[in-house]
Amino acid sequence: MFIEGDSLSELEYILSFMNDDLKTVFSLLDKNIHIRINEIRVRKENYLVIVIKNTSYFIDYNGDIYDYPSNNCVFINKDVFDEMYLSFCSYSVYSNAENIKNGFITLQNGSRIGIAGSAVYENEKLLSVKDLTSMNVRISKDVKNCSDSILSFLYVNSFPSIIVAGKPNSGKTTLLRDIARQLSSGFNHNYSKIAVIDERGEICGKRGDKSLLDIGINTDVLTAFSKAKGIEIATRTLSPQMIICDEVSTIEEVSSILYAFSSGIKFALSVHISSREDLLYKPIIKTLLDTREFSYIVLLENYTYKAEIIDAGEIYDEICRNDNPDNINNCSRGSFV
Repeated sequence: MFIEGDSLSELEYILSFMNDDLKTVFSLLDKNIHIRINEIRVRKENYLVIVIKNTSYFIDYNGDIYDYPSNNCVFINKDVFDEMYLSFCSYSVYSNAENIKNGFITLQNGSRIGIAGSAVYENEKLLSVKDLTSMNVRISKDVKNCSDSILSFLYVNSFPSIIVAGKPNSGKTTLLRDIARQLSSGFNHNYSKIAVIDERGEICGKRGDKSLLDIGINTDVLTAFSKAKGIEIATRTLSPQMIICDEVSTIEEVSSILYAFSSGIKFALSVHISSREDLLYKPIIKTLLDTREFSYIVLLENYTYKAEIIDAGEIYDEICRNDNPDNINNCSRGSFV
């Protein structure tokens, strides 16, 4: 059974950045709606949208929700949008400039604000984003025990490296957080040493030097380091048994992962996919499997924390067959590790 941690307080934290009118609207919503909200989508000169399990809904000023906009639904004008943007930036756009350039703002509780606007280039280098038109607030959730079935299946008699794969908002970050919490807090009577590379502050969420989400009693957290640099530092200085990181996507990151593997460190990491077929055709998946260090791929079903656990070697064999249908002698033939 999953325990939804502080979903309500997470939403309340987001609402603290909004004006009194919007706070009042959300206060009128049923509390069961509150804990189910995955995203709040704010568009300039447009209707406010909440997203529950990938379905968009509109809110009216009486706290009722609809699957279509009506005349009484909440509308975000330019002044409200601009004030909310400044509030999310803690009234310092400059201090958030690097993240804004990359299309997001991360709040201290780990919630990420995706932004859309116009790119500003100079000499083919992206300098900033201006004229924002929309913000997408992803609500950080702490769902305790959502990794129970995966840990019981994979980590009772072994300690494998795994790839967690799923669509955006499928629960990858939440699952990784719970894996860190449980492995470092005595799962199977072992207090494993875990290092979390929390590049954007989404896995742990921090305010000052305090983690806002429970990531376990034997977990070290490197926040705001790039994944590649954080993995290198954790390997050299923290002697973890496992490193956990989110959204691996570059060759530089894989190079650091290989460096950690050479020191005997295990990994639990995530990758974005749009469908199961991406396991066979997405280059980053093949690059990670080429290390021959990952034992399983945990394929998440959206919003349920139910997972299909797949032997990594079998996926690698299938990739080999697709790439070299006439010569598969170099394939793994099953489990790697």
